[in-house]
Amino acid sequence: MPIHHNMLGAIPSHTDRTFIALADEALGARSCSVHENVLNADAAVPWHQHEVEEIIVCLSGIGECTFHGGTPEQYRAGSVLVIPPNTPHTLRNIGAERLLQLAVLCGP
Repeated sequence: MPIHHNMLGAIPSHTDRTFIALADEALGARSCSVHENVLNADAAVPWHQHEVEEIIVCLSGIGECTFHGGTPEQYRAGSVLVIPPNTPHTLRNIGAERLLQLAVLCGP
């Protein structure tokens, strides 16, 4: 079982967002993937959906999640978002600092 060191800490420079794999098939994971998702202030993740459940753990910052047809809901450090499969959603950094979070995608 491989151990990968120094995986956290990617910072967006000229982009609004980084989405870096911490564990995926290429790194030896077989049934899920984990990504570091960092958004600069005012950055947004466009509307999208996944075929599998997504869990987002907010490490720092203030975000806003909107599900298709719903109203935006704020979240912050310590919040956990559970996004069901095939659910359109968008994320946005509504704070002045970077929004740091881990995204876990369940399933192959």
